[in-house]
Amino acid sequence: MVQIVLFLLLLNTSACCGFGFRGCSQNYPATNIMWCFNQNIANLSDVISMIPDNVTTINLSKNKIRVIPPGSFSQVLGLKNLDLSQNQLDSLKGGEFRGLVVLDLLNLTSNNISSIHSSVFEGLTRLRTLLLPFNRLATISPGIFNYLSAIHEVDLSLNMLKTFSCVESGGSSTLKRLHLFANYIQRVNVSCFPALEYIRLSNNSKLELQADVFASNPRLKFLLLQRVKVEALVGLSMDTKRNLSWVAFSLFLDKSPLTVCRVIEGMDQLNRIEVDLKGSRLPQHNSSLLNCSAPAVVIIMDANFGNVAHLSLGKGNTSGLYLINCGLKQISYTTFDGFQGLKTLQLNQNKIVVQQDAFKGLTDLTSLSFDRSKIRDIDPNWFVPLKKLTRLSLIKNEVLDLAPKVFSALTQLEQLYLQFNLLKYITKKPFSKLRKLTKLNLSLNIIDFIEEGSFQDLTSLRYLDLSGNHIKRLTPSILSGLVNLRTFVLYNNRLHFRSYESPFINLTSLQYLEMNYQGPGGRGIGDIGPHFFQGQRQLICVGIGHSILLNIHPDAFSPLVNLKQLYIAGVIMKTTNLSAVFSPLKRLKKLTLYRADLDTLPANLLPPDNALEVLKVQSNHLHTVDKMTLDALPRLRTLDITENPLTCTCENAWFKSWAIHNAHTQVPYLYNLQCDNDRRAAYLWQFNDKACSYEEVSLTLFITCSVMDVLFVCLCLAWHTQGPAIRYLLLILKAKLRGRRGAAGTKFQYDAFVSYSSKDEAWVMGQLVPSLERPAAGAQRLRLCLHHRDFRPGTAVLENIEAAIYSARHTICVVTRHFLRSEWCSVEFQLASLRLLCDGSDVLLLVFLEEIPQHCLSPYTRLRKIVRKKTYLLWPEKPEEQDAFWVRLRDALKDEEEEEEEGGRGGEAELARLIG
Repeated sequence: MVQIVLFLLLLNTSACCGFGFRGCSQNYPATNIMWCFNQNIANLSDVISMIPDNVTTINLSKNKIRVIPPGSFSQVLGLKNLDLSQNQLDSLKGGEFRGLVVLDLLNLTSNNISSIHSSVFEGLTRLRTLLLPFNRLATISPGIFNYLSAIHEVDLSLNMLKTFSCVESGGSSTLKRLHLFANYIQRVNVSCFPALEYIRLSNNSKLELQADVFASNPRLKFLLLQRVKVEALVGLSMDTKRNLSWVAFSLFLDKSPLTVCRVIEGMDQLNRIEVDLKGSRLPQHNSSLLNCSAPAVVIIMDANFGNVAHLSLGKGNTSGLYLINCGLKQISYTTFDGFQGLKTLQLNQNKIVVQQDAFKGLTDLTSLSFDRSKIRDIDPNWFVPLKKLTRLSLIKNEVLDLAPKVFSALTQLEQLYLQFNLLKYITKKPFSKLRKLTKLNLSLNIIDFIEEGSFQDLTSLRYLDLSGNHIKRLTPSILSGLVNLRTFVLYNNRLHFRSYESPFINLTSLQYLEMNYQGPGGRGIGDIGPHFFQGQRQLICVGIGHSILLNIHPDAFSPLVNLKQLYIAGVIMKTTNLSAVFSPLKRLKKLTLYRADLDTLPANLLPPDNALEVLKVQSNHLHTVDKMTLDALPRLRTLDITENPLTCTCENAWFKSWAIHNAHTQVPYLYNLQCDNDRRAAYLWQFNDKACSYEEVSLTLFITCSVMDVLFVCLCLAWHTQGPAIRYLLLILKAKLRGRRGAAGTKFQYDAFVSYSSKDEAWVMGQLVPSLERPAAGAQRLRLCLHHRDFRPGTAVLENIEAAIYSARHTICVVTRHFLRSEWCSVEFQLASLRLLCDGSDVLLLVFLEEIPQHCLSPYTRLRKIVRKKTYLLWPEKPEEQDAFWVRLRDALKDEEEEEEEGGRGGEAELARLIG
């Protein structure tokens, strides 16, 4: 009782603050952004009704929203960005976005929208971006753009449009970008969009363009027409061509009389060209694709060039050349002859053999890419002329090994990408002399060994990614030289450390360390000892966990005085002293303990005056939330406790109220938190905690105590006045529960139980027992139950009496004056009488050994005389009459069900009257 009172008093003390949203989470610290992504939301109104009015961005993508009720967003009138992509909307009937006068971006991608009412966008006077790709629009409603007075970009790609005419859909003086990619458009009219600068009409194979189709679009600069008949581009007016700066088209050289130069003829301001050659080969008579003035950026895709000795791409100052999936097999110094001014060269998706002098004349090259080109060996001679190269990419090749000092000629290199290769060892200092390298990516190889000093020259390196390898060991000698490293990614390796190691002691500038998933094929990360983070005073973010074995020493985090984010996941921390481990982290702002096998959180999780703002403890075994724990986190703004088996009991009543009503700490997805113990309240917010309040408990206790007092007094009075009868009734009920109730076909152990006074034992043993158990020849032998012979030793007397009566077909009462004066005989008689009341069995047979006056008979004896006169037998004094007595007694002991039923119906009412 004292504990309950103390708990109730705690409920009235000053509480922490909290709040939550239905199906959403506030993106702290950007509290104006709401994430409602992938929460199975179907009823939009329930979600929006709980969102604060100062929100400017809502992400409702990947839900199950079918309908947007009119005025759904009326309470978030300051909304600027709304994402409803990947839902199940099939139509927009009008009024859905009413009141969103400052909305800037509306994303309706990947729904099933087939119709949009013309007034849907009414009032969206500041909308700049409208995204409607991946829907089922076959037509555009008339005048739909008339309401969008500030629109800049519209995306209608991947719909079912056959025509597009701004005359019908409405014009706009502000629209600059229009995407109509992958429809079935045959005709287009964009004359009502005078500000149009960019239009994408690619993958509309039946599109026909009139020469003056863009005559009303003097600002048009970007025209994308891949997978469209190239004649549509060629036939455009000269005025249109003259303004274009970026054009993209498809051309199949093998079957078309046109050339690239013929297509771009008249495009005097062209700065970028993208040509999809659809698998074309170079003309045999001329290897030149561009024998005219070429733009600054040339992108050639999907060709079949083969071995090209000299690739002439026109005259001019081309600075960027992209040959993507062009079937190049070999390149040499003559391939790019004439491209002395080239700065960017991409040769992605080409199975090429690169000659040593392939880049001899490309001295101004700053970016070189060989992604997905099946390269196995990297020749150091390639890079000798590339003194200005700052970016080199060899992603997703088949590089097995790096030669010694392979990149040493690239003294200006800043970025090197070698992920998705087959590197197994890093030896012989391949990164020698790369003193300006700032970013190195070696992820997703099969590296299991790194030689000491391999990174010695990378003194400017800021980002190093070694994730997705098989690295088992890192030492200070291996990582020497990385004095300016800021970000170190070691995700998914096989690292294992001992308690005395300090692997990162030389990385004095390290700020971000990612070490999750250590152990597949290994022993796990092992021990994070007291010196593990020695020297890491600049470290602000650490991710560690998902390891087979992880032990954290209480002093492991002592050097991390500036740590702000700590992520620990997928490890067993049930026995870890969290208070000791986290005690140095006074500046920690975000702590994640995901799947850490935690049953509770200590009250002193972090040191006093901590700065924690976000605490995430998802997927643990927390049943309750300790108020003292949260009271010790005064700056907490987000508490994520999803996927825990919370109990809906009074222990969590304070937490429910705290999470719902206050406005300082958010509980993400509060209305999705389920109860673990109460099926009637599926969610925590539905738990009825009224009984847990002080007033309700007080009233309940008062009423309960009052009722119990009244019942106690009544029971005492009943016991005092009807004690024996109650005791006997309880015994009968106990017998019923044990299944001893007599029924048709029940087999009895005895034919009769004999109730008699010990002073009449001589007659019982001398006359009754011999005559019934050992009768003369020809008479039926009966089984009798006697006190001294058949009662079980060690069992209570009342239980023996009860068992004897219910295991015998009849009860014979040997009535004398001694019988009437015996208390035990009275008990036996009344218990046998109650059997009549409970199951209708009339089992009593009265045998009088002497004449007894009426006034001496007890009420029970008089009752039996009235109910069953034929069972009343008087022992005759004359010997000649005794044989007849035994015959009558034997007849009375026979199992006559009909007589018992008749006697039972009358006896039950009379017995009830007497006992009551």
